[in-house]
Amino acid sequence: MENGINKISAYGDSILKGAVTGTGSGHLFDIIEDSSLVLASKSMGFELNNNSVFGSVVSKTQRRLNRDLEKGIECDLAIIESGGNDCDYDWAVVSGTDPKDFGTLAPRTTLAEFIRMIDEMVKSLRAARITPLIMTMPPLVGDWWFDHICEGHDKENILKFVEGSPYRLYQNHELYANALFEYALKNGVQVIDMRQAMLAAPNYRNLMCKDGIHPNEEGYKYMAKIWEEKLPDVKKEF
Repeated sequence: MENGINKISAYGDSILKGAVTGTGSGHLFDIIEDSSLVLASKSMGFELNNNSVFGSVVSKTQRRLNRDLEKGIECDLAIIESGGNDCDYDWAVVSGTDPKDFGTLAPRTTLAEFIRMIDEMVKSLRAARITPLIMTMPPLVGDWWFDHICEGHDKENILKFVEGSPYRLYQNHELYANALFEYALKNGVQVIDMRQAMLAAPNYRNLMCKDGIHPNEEGYKYMAKIWEEKLPDVKKEF
């Protein structure tokens, strides 16, 4: 690209890996060949090293990044994408917890720890003279995600945990996304706000799998267009 960014590494979860669900394959999920970044790399010609892993929380993402940095990874830009799994709960535990004990339950990664590890990754990349780029996670579809997490669990108990409304799931997801965006602004980290971009679609629900949290194939194509539009404007820091 004209901005000098020709090698990109990605550190994220199933969203950047290209996972889809509900395909009828019998698998929990399937990884499509043409994820958003793969489509963008084919269109734009940059070299892609995708280190994203299904189900990854930020601590695991950080470990993968650190291993690559220790090996002397060479790239112009590193994309960091996390949050969807971090703000989530162990729904089997929630399902079996007495409502009076709900206050003892915590997300997989607390918001403070989430931002702390994001900050550490950004600083590690800059120390290695690699430009960091943060991507916000696509918005979930709260009612679909609620139905998904209730499968095989105590739906009534989970409904009590989310205070009677699946919107509470969307709210918690947005809390992490907004904190991530705020961190980027405060620390001069460039960000691709994929959340806003997908919310701008006529009906973003049409871009999502029925589990409510993973984009479908059309969703990944939509994301690829955002990469193609935004990546040329990213400034190489080093």
